[in-house]
Amino acid sequence: MTSELAERQRALELLRTAFPDYRIVFSKGRWAAVSAGSPPAVWFAETPSSLCGQLFQAQLRNGGTVVPFRDGDPS
Repeated sequence: MTSELAERQRALELLRTAFPDYRIVFSKGRWAAVSAGSPPAVWFAETPSSLCGQLFQAQLRNGGTVVPFRDGDPS
């Protein structure tokens, strides 16, 4: 069984890998991401999947890319 803390750490790793242009944190039960723009954009979410969706949409709107979660052969 995976603990909640371990799941949260794994989610942070995956989000930071997929969206390297954002500062992503979990604090006080909420997920947050900040872009490096001027002014910076900020997103808040209750779950890592919600934050992932918001950042994915932001990347689509801004013409950015999403980095693969892992390199190499998917098989």
